[in-house]
Amino acid sequence: MFPPQVAPFLLTLAISTLIGIGLRDYYESEKKFDTFGTVRTFVFFGMLGFMLYQIPTIGPFAFLLGMAAVVPFLLVYYSNKVRQKKSPGLIGVLIALMTYTTGPVALNQPHWFLVLFGVSILFVLHSKGKIRVFTDRLETGEVVTACKFLAIAGVVLPLIPSTPLGGGLVGQIFDSLPVTPRQIWMAVVITTTISYLGYVLQTYLFPRKGLLLTGLIGGVYSSTVAVLVLAKKSKRSPGHDEEAAAAILLAVSMMYLRLLVLVAIFRFHSALQVGPALVILALLAAAYGIWIRRNSQESVLVAQEAPPSTPEALLEPGMEPVPGETEEPALRKNPLEINSALFFAFMFVAVSLATKYVLILYQGMGLRMLSFVVGCSDITPFVVSVLQGNLGIGTAQVLQAIIIASASNNMLKVAYTYMFGTRRTANLAAMGMVTLAVLSVIYAITLI
Repeated sequence: MFPPQVAPFLLTLAISTLIGIGLRDYYESEKKFDTFGTVRTFVFFGMLGFMLYQIPTIGPFAFLLGMAAVVPFLLVYYSNKVRQKKSPGLIGVLIALMTYTTGPVALNQPHWFLVLFGVSILFVLHSKGKIRVFTDRLETGEVVTACKFLAIAGVVLPLIPSTPLGGGLVGQIFDSLPVTPRQIWMAVVITTTISYLGYVLQTYLFPRKGLLLTGLIGGVYSSTVAVLVLAKKSKRSPGHDEEAAAAILLAVSMMYLRLLVLVAIFRFHSALQVGPALVILALLAAAYGIWIRRNSQESVLVAQEAPPSTPEALLEPGMEPVPGETEEPALRKNPLEINSALFFAFMFVAVSLATKYVLILYQGMGLRMLSFVVGCSDITPFVVSVLQGNLGIGTAQVLQAIIIASASNNMLKVAYTYMFGTRRTANLAAMGMVTLAVLSVIYAITLI
C-alpha cells in the first residue's frame, strides 16, 4: 500500500500539468507568446500549494502566507503587461491562482471533484468563441427574467408554508384544495425548469436546426407545441413529409421521457413501477420515427436526387412562413416569465380542484374520464396534480390517469397533424401515435 499522500500528490501534479498545457495551447491559438509562465510554472504552483498545506499544525496558515507571497509577483507581471499596452486580460493570473489551490482540494475533496475542477477550467478556457456567440445571442430581458425566477425559487419558495393556511378567506380557499401552497409553487418551479431546459436548447444552443432536432428538443419544452410547429412546417416545406413525421414521433418520444422525469421527481417509488412502460413507449415512438426517416432516405437514393433538408433549404423562396406568422412562436416564449409561471399555477390549482370533486362525485370512473378529457390540452398540470395532490387515491389509479392522459394527448396531436400538416405527414405520424395510444390504454387497463 502507498502512503495516503501519494495519490493526492500525483493527482495534483497531473491536474497542474494539464492546466499548464491547456493554457499554453490557448495562448498559441491566440498568437500570444510573451505570456506568464510555462507548463513547469503551473506544475510548481500546484506543488507549492500542496506542500505548504501539508506542513503539520500550521498548514492552512502557511498555504495562505504562500498565496500572499505569490500575489505580488503576479501583480508585477500584470502591471508590466498593462504598461506595454497588451491585452489587459486576467486569464493567466486567475488560472495560476486556481492551480495553486489544487493541492488542498486534492487532500480534502474526493478525487473526482479535482478532476471536474481541472476539466472545467480547460473547457471554459477553450470555449471562448462559443461563449461569446452564446452571450451575444442572449437577450438582456431573458437574463433578468431568469434572475427573478431564481430569486422566487430560491428565496420565496422556502418561505411558503408547507401546511394549509388557517383562518380567513384565503385560508378557507387553500383548505378546500388537495394541495398545499408550497406544493403549488414547487410544481411551478419544477415544470417550468424542465420546459426552460428545452427552451434554452432550442433558442440558444441550436438556433439553426433541422426538423428532427426540432422534434427532439421541442419535446422537452412541450411535445404538443412541437407537433403543432412541425405540422405547419411540413405544409410550408413540400417534400419533407417523412422527415416531419419522424420529428413528430421524436417529440412524442420525449413526452414519455418528460412524464417519467415528473413521476420520478414527485413519486420516485412509482417511477420504478411505470418507468419500464414509459421507456418502452418512448423507444417505440423513436424507433418508428427513425424507421420513417431511414425509409425516406432509401427512397431518395433510388431517385438519385434528394430534396434539400438543411435548415437553410426550409427557408428557400416560396417556402417562407406565412406573413404575419412567426416561426415557432410558442417555442420562443420563455417559460420562466412570471406571467407563464402564474398561469401554470392557476391551471394547476384549477385542475387539482376539478380532480378532487370528480373523485368525490364519480370515484375511479370519473378520474379516468377526466384524464381523457384533460389529454386534449396541456397534460402537465393534471399530471403534477395527481402525482403530489392529497387526493386519497392509490398509486395504480395515479399511474393509470397519467397513461390515459398521455394516450388522449396523442390523439390531440393526431388531430393537429391533420389540421395543420400535409396529408402524407399526418398519415405517417398518425399510424405511430394511434398505435401508442392504443398500447397506452391497454397498459392502463392492466393497472385497474
